[in-house]
Amino acid sequence: MNYNRKRDPALVEAAAEHRRREDAAPRLHDQVPQLLTLRLSIEEVRTEGRMQAMAYVRPIVVASAPAHFEVRCMEPRCDGRHDLTAPILKALKQSLPAYRGESTCDGMVADQPCNRTLAYVCEATYRA
Repeated sequence: MNYNRKRDPALVEAAAEHRRREDAAPRLHDQVPQLLTLRLSIEEVRTEGRMQAMAYVRPIVVASAPAHFEVRCMEPRCDGRHDLTAPILKALKQSLPAYRGESTCDGMVADQPCNRTLAYVCEATYRA
């Protein structure tokens, strides 16, 4: 395996831009002070046939996390991302213990629109 490969400059810049957006975002504990725990379950599916592409769970460290929820498309050839910030913050500010949502990828694979949709579930606990 060649560990000395140069990384794609576009991917490096996209990752750096993502970090800048996270760093600039307010902290989650400031936006939703009553929030104790948060866990995101994420599943990406292809739109034709709803075939599952990948799933994972992402625990969020509420004390230090940014109030910014952005997930890069899991299709490696796609340049898209899913910005889930607004719907997730809305659900958290309403103290919903569970919230489900979907996001259609805004990216392109070569010269074709990406055919992936991200389905997610937020599970949260709050102070009384």
